[in-house]
Amino acid sequence: MQKVLLLLFAVCALSCGVARAQLKPCSQAENLQAENEAVTLRTWDALYKSYRLYARCNNADAAEGYSESVARILVDRWETLHRFSELAVRDKGFREFVLGHVDATLDMTDVRTIRTNAIRRCPAALGELCKDLRKEAEAAIQEDASVGNTKQ
Repeated sequence: MQKVLLLLFAVCALSCGVARAQLKPCSQAENLQAENEAVTLRTWDALYKSYRLYARCNNADAAEGYSESVARILVDRWETLHRFSELAVRDKGFREFVLGHVDATLDMTDVRTIRTNAIRRCPAALGELCKDLRKEAEAAIQEDASVGNTKQ
């Protein structure tokens, strides 16, 4: 039994390595496209489409734009949180992507609104998601305070 488990682990490890190696790096044009569109996305579906195309690009300028898009959707269109939840259930990577973009690069007024929405306006069925959004918002607020930023 132990040999079978060890063999399964080895196969999984190799498969993950092969899949990761098959991710093609972003071209210069893809990096530019990610930078240009990241800040403009205002629906979960548009954000998800861009995530699927460019999340692998690891582009700092695009990352800041994605954070702004996440904030705009969570602040201005909180009522669409159910759609985010649907996409996040299908794609755990997208869930982590969005949560990771609730960060200290954002205007702290937006971050505090996200935290407040997660506490006071959470749909009953999305308690776990709201708890995670609240945690990310609180971490961003704490990080912002620790570096002495005065973004309001």
